[in-house]
Amino acid sequence: MEQEIIIPEITKEFETFDIKEFNTKKLNEEVRKKEDDKLIILLDYSNGYSKSVYYDKNAFSVVNNYYLNGNIEIKGVRFNNGSEYGTWYHYDEKGNLTEEENIDEGYDFGWLDVIKYCHKKDIQLEKGYPKRGGIKTEIYKNEEEGKKVWTISYYKPKTDEYIEVTLDGKTGKEIKRRDLEFIGN
Repeated sequence: MEQEIIIPEITKEFETFDIKEFNTKKLNEEVRKKEDDKLIILLDYSNGYSKSVYYDKNAFSVVNNYYLNGNIEIKGVRFNNGSEYGTWYHYDEKGNLTEEENIDEGYDFGWLDVIKYCHKKDIQLEKGYPKRGGIKTEIYKNEEEGKKVWTISYYKPKTDEYIEVTLDGKTGKEIKRRDLEFIGN
């Protein structure tokens, strides 16, 4: 079952957070706005502000964090239920770009390969803002025994199984597979 996945693109351009607008619209330290095919969530936290953009037809979202002065601190793309994707940009408080961090470095078997693996194995990838409750496919990058790996946990409704597989980050070869237990009632 082929699922079209489009990964959002970001630039390294300087951005600011509109603190004044946020303060006039916030409710319980957040603002939620629906624009076309996306949900934008603005948050206030002790070190600054955050903006997350979830796309209705996408399993990836854009995350921006801002300093208390409203200048961009860090921005990048992440899998809605898992790890970061691609290049993340870091800035100082004045808004100067200080680092371009390639989160995918060392993963020859990359995100697009993992997505193809999920399609081939009929693993559902939830799109849009993560809904509460239920079991969602999670995809995380990890290191095990000095090797970069992918960990995918997912539910297979046809067989009522909750499974975790670990793939080699270089080759994509399945390293291990285990059944997970349902916790709860």
